[in-house]
Amino acid sequence: MILRRLAQLILALLFLGGGGAIFALLVLTKTEAASKPPVEKDWVVDSVVLQRANLQPTLRLQGQIISSQDADLRPLVEGRVVEIGPNFYAGGKVIKGELLVAIDPFKYETELSDAEASLVEAKASLVEIKSDLASNKVLATFDQEQEVLRKTDLERKKSLADRGVVASKTADDARFSYLSARQNRVARSETITRLEAQVTRLSASVTRAEVRLKRAKRNLEETRLTAPFDGVLVETAAAVGKRLSASDKVARIVDSERLEARFHMSDAQFGRLSSEGGVKGRPALVVWRAGKASIKLKATLERVQGEFDAASGGVWLYAPIDKGQNAFDLRPGAFIEAQTPDIVYENVFRVPEIAVYDSERIYLIDKGRLVERIVTVLAHDGFDLLISGDIADASQLVVTRIPEIAPGLKVRVRESNT
Repeated sequence: MILRRLAQLILALLFLGGGGAIFALLVLTKTEAASKPPVEKDWVVDSVVLQRANLQPTLRLQGQIISSQDADLRPLVEGRVVEIGPNFYAGGKVIKGELLVAIDPFKYETELSDAEASLVEAKASLVEIKSDLASNKVLATFDQEQEVLRKTDLERKKSLADRGVVASKTADDARFSYLSARQNRVARSETITRLEAQVTRLSASVTRAEVRLKRAKRNLEETRLTAPFDGVLVETAAAVGKRLSASDKVARIVDSERLEARFHMSDAQFGRLSSEGGVKGRPALVVWRAGKASIKLKATLERVQGEFDAASGGVWLYAPIDKGQNAFDLRPGAFIEAQTPDIVYENVFRVPEIAVYDSERIYLIDKGRLVERIVTVLAHDGFDLLISGDIADASQLVVTRIPEIAPGLKVRVRESNT
């Protein structure tokens, strides 16, 4: 039994040893495969031919439509709303003088009647005092004449009494009459002064009554709030039965016929245009993209904001929409793009923006390989850039974006299908 197991073990070892020997023989006798040299990749690219030229790009600026005339509408008197105009709603078009809101006029009608009565009363009192003053001035003339006569009579009788022609009592009676006439003249003068003061006071009362009457008339007129100019209503907030005070805003009206574009321009852009004669009077094209449609309206740059905006690093410009154009339903607040010509750049190249790497590098094709050029980006024009640099006319520029792009890369221009 033991001999049998020993024989099996020896047989197993022989099999293992033989297998190892065969594997070693195969490894030692293996034939080496011939190595192949690496093949350089050939990049297929698109290219454009560069031509130097004088180019004027278009500045594309973002902004919005505003109205050069708008106003907050508030009732100038307080009271309960009894009527609203037929076009008094958000978006309603109104014409100058059209009724918007009517306040209950009862209070202001009664105030007007009271003011009219007060004026009539003040005028009547003034007429009465003026009449009294006129009669007293006439009587003052008689009083003065009487005083003169009695003074003359006194002097005559006093002379006669001194000579003994008449009794002393006669001279005393004449003196008493003279003093009485003089007293009447002085009293009349005081009465006239008092009446003149009353005339002045009552004239002031008449003036106050007239002012009160004017105010009452105006308050009554202002119970009807009307449109100050043709326009469109927004932010309406009034209804029949609602009580309004003079500080309540009931609507805002914007002049839809006097629209203008307000847009932002950087310091650099503004500086360039200023150096070429300024921005005022330059043409502009206002583009309003409403859904799939694009509405283009002509405008003219008219004015610049009074100071630079430090937060945005630029300045705001205003371009009124030229009259006589169909602005459809363009409203203030619409976002627009304003296009206006930039300055003319001389001896520059126009290249697709995608062809410029890191804002300063482009790659040209020279004998099937890429050559790097450092350029200066002068301006943007839509999806293109205007550049300058050490570039020869008729150079081939690579416009295909290659992540691994580098000088010396082997390329092949894609053949056109046409």
